[in-house]
Amino acid sequence: MDIKTYISSGVIEAYVMGTLTQEESAILECVVKNNTEVQNALFEMQETFEKLATAGAIKPPPHVKEEILKKIEFGTSKEKGEIIAINAERQDKKTSGSIPVWMKAASVAALLGLGYLGFQLNHKNSELQTFAKNNTELSSKVTNLEEMNKMLQNSKKIELKGVGKYPGMLAEVYWNPREKVYLDLKNMPAAPTGKQYQLWAIVDGKPVDMGLYDHVKSEKIQPMKTVEKPQAFAITIEKEGGNATPTMEEMVVMGEV
Repeated sequence: MDIKTYISSGVIEAYVMGTLTQEESAILECVVKNNTEVQNALFEMQETFEKLATAGAIKPPPHVKEEILKKIEFGTSKEKGEIIAINAERQDKKTSGSIPVWMKAASVAALLGLGYLGFQLNHKNSELQTFAKNNTELSSKVTNLEEMNKMLQNSKKIELKGVGKYPGMLAEVYWNPREKVYLDLKNMPAAPTGKQYQLWAIVDGKPVDMGLYDHVKSEKIQPMKTVEKPQAFAITIEKEGGNATPTMEEMVVMGEV
């Protein structure tokens, strides 16, 4: 796990705000117990939220305190030393009065701060989703490469060399009777516009379609079709989409198994 990426993913902010699932919270708590860096990041975020809750508060004017105290009557009986009850009428007025402006302003400031944090959290969550998607795609590519590498190691490599008017051209076919054939164009330019390279296997003296090489794909080594007992392989230049039979005068490379 990349700790810095994990910290910046927004999971800590979500934990502090209470929006994580129970499972995600349990994972974070486990990481916190075993990683000082994540623990410190969590403490810092908790402090940030606490500061934010009070940073927007507006300090009440000094006279407000005095006015409140004036509305509360404290006294002691001179004879019995009993506490004098608070004037009921004034108490009702104090408790039923409207919310002070400064409290409203503090509440609005706190809500704005939480709204901004929510926006930041959504942004972080979006980044996390993108990161997870890219990570999944990368893992898939690595798995495919590992499978292909394993297959290539267990396959027979056949060189297809230039023929006729195409000297110097070179391609390689990796063949395993139990797996797909893989084609690698080692020294061949892109096919002309509107054309494609088509691979053929010669089986019992007859050409068998093995598929088209796609120059649009980023993969240089591409999987083709499967064949059990080929005698040779050849590549021709065909119209885009391929042909049912090879155009023999457009054969560019060929190699025997």
